[in-house]
Amino acid sequence: MTKKISIFKIFPLILAGGLVIGIISNIIYPKNIKLSCLVVIACSVLAFVWPIFRNFTNQISKNLMTHLLIGGLGLILIVQLLILNYLPVTIIHDSFRTLSQAELLSRNNYNWGVSTYFWRYPNNVSLAFLLGQWLKFTNLFGMTTNFAIHILSLIFLDSFIGVSLFTIRRISKKNSLVMTILLFFLISPFAYTYYLRVFYSDLPILLCLLLTFNILLKWPILSKKGKVGYGISLFMLILIGQLVKPNLIVFAVAVIILLAVLFIRDRKQFIRYLLPFAIILASFTASFPTQKGIEQTTHFTHNPKYELPSTSWIWMSYSPKSRGTYAGSAVTKMESLSTLSARKKYLQTALPKRIKNLGIRKVFERWFIKVGILLNVGNVQKSYTGGLIESPNVSPKVQILWHMLGSLIMRVSFIFLYALALFKCLVMLIKPVSTKQPVIDLAVVLCVGYLMFHALIWEAESRYGQSLLPLLFLINAVPTPDTSKVTKSLATWKRGLITGGTAGVAVVIFLTETLSLVRPQKVVMATQRSQMSMQYKAKLTTLKTNEVVSQNVKINQPVTKVSVDVLKGTHLSGSLISLSTHKSYPLKRSTTYLMAHGKFARGTYELKLKNKYPKAQKIQIVRTQRYKLAPYSLRMNGQKQNYSSLLYTFSTKVKS
Repeated sequence: MTKKISIFKIFPLILAGGLVIGIISNIIYPKNIKLSCLVVIACSVLAFVWPIFRNFTNQISKNLMTHLLIGGLGLILIVQLLILNYLPVTIIHDSFRTLSQAELLSRNNYNWGVSTYFWRYPNNVSLAFLLGQWLKFTNLFGMTTNFAIHILSLIFLDSFIGVSLFTIRRISKKNSLVMTILLFFLISPFAYTYYLRVFYSDLPILLCLLLTFNILLKWPILSKKGKVGYGISLFMLILIGQLVKPNLIVFAVAVIILLAVLFIRDRKQFIRYLLPFAIILASFTASFPTQKGIEQTTHFTHNPKYELPSTSWIWMSYSPKSRGTYAGSAVTKMESLSTLSARKKYLQTALPKRIKNLGIRKVFERWFIKVGILLNVGNVQKSYTGGLIESPNVSPKVQILWHMLGSLIMRVSFIFLYALALFKCLVMLIKPVSTKQPVIDLAVVLCVGYLMFHALIWEAESRYGQSLLPLLFLINAVPTPDTSKVTKSLATWKRGLITGGTAGVAVVIFLTETLSLVRPQKVVMATQRSQMSMQYKAKLTTLKTNEVVSQNVKINQPVTKVSVDVLKGTHLSGSLISLSTHKSYPLKRSTTYLMAHGKFARGTYELKLKNKYPKAQKIQIVRTQRYKLAPYSLRMNGQKQNYSSLLYTFSTKVKS
């Protein structure tokens, strides 16, 4: 029995290894040696002041702490509202396609043939349906889609932030970690970028996991009546979570593993948690018929012509042309095979062959790289956004530095969070196995489940690794024995020597490194990139001979490049007209763009496209129901179309 119990320690061991990779990854990537030095310096300073900060904050009274939390949450909300109002971004890729379909469903339009996207990725049908129900509700109050989505994001995001803080406070009973997490939410981009501006499946799953574990923590002290209410809530949380994010299925595996361990080592705890764990497993079972019911309700039918086999994602993740992330070449190969059965047959031999060709060493390397990608947060804030719709009157270089500061804060914050969790894992390895905290054991097992799922099987993205965040909050919040003794064993002078030495080396490298902190890069000053995409056969608009499409765009800083998306082989002439000077600049043709290079001063410009060819031409125009794509609406032959837009980008190149 002792051997069986000790085997369970493999989970904190694997998690500790993954966290070490995550720490290294966030120091190194994105590749910029000067920024990496700043990360090391900031981490060193944080490590030195942490004990001082901890001792100071733990002396704060309960009353004052409550006021600080409420004040912090209020300040976060104010900043969020300002960002949503003054700094909207253009939403791209899957999140926009899901939103666009949800708009149709909210108006009882069950046309799934607007593009081939959902036929290729039917897993997002449920998310589109649920989002459509919210839009249908907000339509009753005459809300625009933009406003409705902002409200939904605020509800989910601020609920996650608030519940996280008060959960950590309740479990840890110490102010230090609560204040640290509050400061993280206050000053990092987490609360103000991706999760605020883009509503997609990642945010609901964070709240779902956090609320689920809250219920499990409370379960032993609930009354019979309370267990009924919380049991129903638990069922709905997992059901919705699985519908929104199918990779939540790793939770079911984690529950089964923990049930087996509890059955072996502690029958009392096994009986205590058997009911909530059974409810969780029942929710996963119920998700399959529910998914089918949603498809029937929305009149969605699968189309094998476009659908990809599940094994194609495994095959993609081991592509020698990528690092385990999404690979467009893999999808192109799948599309070249005409049927779903042909793709499955191809993968039966192609997948084993690809893994064999990589070899054992490169397969292990791929696992490490994928974990590093999964736990890296340097660019999470830019996920599914194509840039500011209208950049403020701030110089491009300042915008780059601002983004770099956000990336720095995110990386340092998560390194600190990973380091705390790593310390907890090490304590779990050296102390006797706990039989009093099975919920925390479940959090550890689930963290490992996510790491292994994406490392061994699926593709890796930084967004996917965010699912560990609520779990790490819980792991870090739970007091562990011997922590204070281990901390005190490292004298202040030793800690100062280690952190000071590390920071000193980083400072020397930073000062001697000749490369500039700001690398040459493109900065978007105004853009509209939301689209269904031609790869998903987006519907096109016909432009007859001599018909004109135009749209105004305002830029608050000079730009050097203007581009408008057009189709390959179409015959359209384009011009960029300054509305202040009335000077016209021709847009020259490239393969899929009409472009203009030069120095264009700040101001408002008109993009004008005309079909001078004797035959009708196709053009990409994005149309929505009530989602405002750009500040200025498109005009077709002078007629204003409020919820339509061209695809354009106004950008400038920033030199080092």
